[in-house]
Amino acid sequence: MTGSNLSRVRRGIRPLAVVVAVSAALLGVTACSSSNKGALGGGGTDASGSVTLVVPTSQAPWNPAYAKLVKEYEAETGNKVELRPFPNPDVKTQEINDIQSQKHTFDVFQVNGADLGQFNESGLLQPLTDIDPSYEMDSHIYSFGNLARWDSAKKSFAESGEVVDLPFSGNLDIFVYRKDIYDKLGLEVPKTWPEVIANSEKIAKAKAAKYPVVFRTQGIPGSSANTFDFQALLGAAGGSWYADPGTDWKPTADTAAGIQAATWMRKLAEFGPEAVSTMGQAQVIAELQNGDGAQSFLVAAAASQLEDSANSGQAGKFGYAPLPLAPDGSAAPGTGIWFLGVPAGLPKERAKAALDYITWMTSEKAQSLFAQNGGIPIRDDFSTDGVPAPQKEALAAYDETAKKLPGASTSIWYPFASEMLNITEPGLESIAAGTVTPEAGMKQMQAALEAMVTKLDLPQK
Repeated sequence: MTGSNLSRVRRGIRPLAVVVAVSAALLGVTACSSSNKGALGGGGTDASGSVTLVVPTSQAPWNPAYAKLVKEYEAETGNKVELRPFPNPDVKTQEINDIQSQKHTFDVFQVNGADLGQFNESGLLQPLTDIDPSYEMDSHIYSFGNLARWDSAKKSFAESGEVVDLPFSGNLDIFVYRKDIYDKLGLEVPKTWPEVIANSEKIAKAKAAKYPVVFRTQGIPGSSANTFDFQALLGAAGGSWYADPGTDWKPTADTAAGIQAATWMRKLAEFGPEAVSTMGQAQVIAELQNGDGAQSFLVAAAASQLEDSANSGQAGKFGYAPLPLAPDGSAAPGTGIWFLGVPAGLPKERAKAALDYITWMTSEKAQSLFAQNGGIPIRDDFSTDGVPAPQKEALAAYDETAKKLPGASTSIWYPFASEMLNITEPGLESIAAGTVTPEAGMKQMQAALEAMVTKLDLPQK
């Protein structure tokens, strides 16, 4: 890495260093050898020319599927991969420590979409064309609102940006419902949120389930929990958090669309558990597994848990469909994705090997294998051969939704996401709980977001 680029990275990381301190223990185990190869083996090349790649990953339910991809990659290429699983938040910590220490232990970074804006703004990833000037992103990879392309001038994701990373494990919200209850009551799969509410009222009247609807209402300040799921409501109402991210950051939470989405949220929450602050994603899944929940909207990856007969008493009873669309016909839910990128400053030879690995992992062959083993693919040409029928239905709903996502990101993957989520998470929880009216709650968040945008000196028109 050149002196100027290194200075830019260090300047960019400085705000993150407040919450991610460099660990002396980590620095001790990543001491660098004279070959610029991490002491733990990152990027090593043996006499035969094969490469050993060290890749951090999250401790996620799809790790077994990822491990099968790694074995196939090793068999096909002759290279070796050392996957290092860390708890979800620690993946980011380990990677930032690695950049700050300049030890280059890791050859590939796995980045949560929630952190992608920070990683890009701070220069922690190399543009892929810096590694291979002829590189072009495969047209079969879902755009997910151009989340692979970072426009540094706008400090946002846009079609005009450089390809800096590639999605690897996809996810977004879909509609989940009990087919047996729908059949018994003669209900149609809803196309709008008012229809979801109407179906909930019919389920409640018939006492067909303890909770006609369960969804994530718990707020976790600084993290994307209820804000992630609220995006599906906000988008379907034709709303957004900002006027034009990247160009005009004027908050728009208290518009008619924002208040409409919040009103839907409150009404839906009335059909679920009263203790909204306890309803996280795991609790929502549990209420569906035990038969208390009749409907939900949650990530497509949850289908594998709902259909696991060893843990779900309702396996085989669920149906899956896309969520209500935005007024312009585009898909509205937020996206929850892990990305793969090449660390800034990684030596050229290792960077090329890392890009080859990422290209292989995002290929049609790899992503089909991923889907067949329970992963959520990031391509539109994946094969579902061997996938059980229920998961196949969930993947079809996911695929239809991913293809309809707009060109701008539907998630809040901004460099200042943590600051924003400190506002929206408790604010939305209060609306769901009924401790504040939808209109008052959105106006309170509007004021707080306006103060945040002003403090950050973001452009507004």
